[in-house]
Amino acid sequence: MLKVHWYEGDASFGQKALETAQAGLKSIRSFISLDLEQPIEIFIYTNADDLQSALVPGQESWIAGHADPELGIIQVLIEPGPQQAIVMEQRIPHELMHVMLYRLVGPGYQNLPGWLREGMATMAEMYPNPDYERVLKEAVTSNALLPLQDLCVSFPEDMPQAFLAYAESRSFTSYLYETYGSSGLQSLAAAYADGMDCEHGTERTFGISLSNLEQKWSSSLQSENSFLPALQNISPYLVLLCLVLIIPLIGVAGTLRKKGSHHGSGTEITR
Repeated sequence: MLKVHWYEGDASFGQKALETAQAGLKSIRSFISLDLEQPIEIFIYTNADDLQSALVPGQESWIAGHADPELGIIQVLIEPGPQQAIVMEQRIPHELMHVMLYRLVGPGYQNLPGWLREGMATMAEMYPNPDYERVLKEAVTSNALLPLQDLCVSFPEDMPQAFLAYAESRSFTSYLYETYGSSGLQSLAAAYADGMDCEHGTERTFGISLSNLEQKWSSSLQSENSFLPALQNISPYLVLLCLVLIIPLIGVAGTLRKKGSHHGSGTEITR
């Protein structure tokens, strides 16, 4: 039920894309159930201009992938180069999640908050962009996180802010997954699809409002950020402590070894 269309590259390129899609579905299965009763068609473009010409006018120029979940159509930009396989593992599973999520909740998919749709899509990426963590840490350090309420309907058009929105969405949705599991994510998606507003969907599902959940998540990020600098600050003392403890132990071990050699010096093994 997967079909791959491409116009540059040999058969091995298409085979790699198909295998990546299959692996992406396995990744998605760990979060939500799969629905492959209808086919999914994947269209691969090798440059941004070709992709933009195929998208609905008005899309941001930095977009590298798009899904039409209702039609089961995915369009992704996969540029030639040494990172091509990694890019496939990011973008194809990402867009596949949008289709699977739509098939899970139906037309109410459009009511899902942007942070949940994109958060689950980024969680499905088999090789997540390492810059997600970097920009997230920078935003936490500079107190520049975007409020989740601002990400309910749409993401910023500005690329750096949009990238931060993706990073936040992935982190917050991962936090929900770690706290409530895959069943919790599916229940949350169903609540939003039923028409719950962005603030109260989590309250209906988890018994806690979005703003309170956001505070808990933000606190966990700040704790993570403060732990590493603290560890770096005390690392010299940890090294000194190890030296203080290990050097005497080495001396004791050496003394015991000498005593063992002395007592065993008259022993011979013959054949």
